[in-house]
Amino acid sequence: MQFLRIILVCFVFLAGHSALAEQRVLRIATGDYAPFTDQAAPDDGIVNDAVRQLARTAGFDVAFEYMPWMRALEMTRAAHFFASSYWYFSEDRTADFIHVGPVVYDRMVLIRREDTTLPDWESMADLKGITIGAVTGYTYTEDFWELAESGALRVETAQNDEANLRKLLAGRIDVYPMSEESGKALMSRIFSEEERSQITMEPKPLMVTEGYLLVSRNARDAKEIAIRLQDALDRLGPATAQENG
Repeated sequence: MQFLRIILVCFVFLAGHSALAEQRVLRIATGDYAPFTDQAAPDDGIVNDAVRQLARTAGFDVAFEYMPWMRALEMTRAAHFFASSYWYFSEDRTADFIHVGPVVYDRMVLIRREDTTLPDWESMADLKGITIGAVTGYTYTEDFWELAESGALRVETAQNDEANLRKLLAGRIDVYPMSEESGKALMSRIFSEEERSQITMEPKPLMVTEGYLLVSRNARDAKEIAIRLQDALDRLGPATAQENG
């Protein structure tokens, strides 16, 4: 009887290992957010390259597919993709996703025109009366959307970061919260030197962000693979913006 029990345990272990081995390529939905996720970059950007490395350490390959961010989130929620790279932590998403990370640390700053004066501020709540740009689906700070929905903050949404930065340059919004490194990269690409001279970043960060790989709880072997990915990340450590030079 003991011998049969051992055989059964070994069979279950090998069957589980085989199931994971079949899923060698993890399909990951992502979007363009250079320099972190970048379809044009040979390494797919700082974060996606880090995700590729931790997946390989865990014994998997990855295949990135680029699309609008909200589509990436919803397609991953429905398990059309194994995971989505990358998102800030959100308690609201924990029912549908396993957060693996943090895979990156970055500073979120307030971007404004040089001729715009902001009041003294410590948090978003101090920016009442200021028109703030945002992208629907982005996390920002914990209280950002609550303040916006309550009317305490005046928020105007646009489709993406580029649209918001162009609105900022045109004076249609007063300030835009964005990753410091991603903001620099995007403005360098879309604005002339003269246009960039009209825009500045607040030196004080709004927050230091932690980016996570979101694994769909509905995906096959989600929990087991997420554990392996987290173990690999704990050994490798998160990416940083400075790695991009």
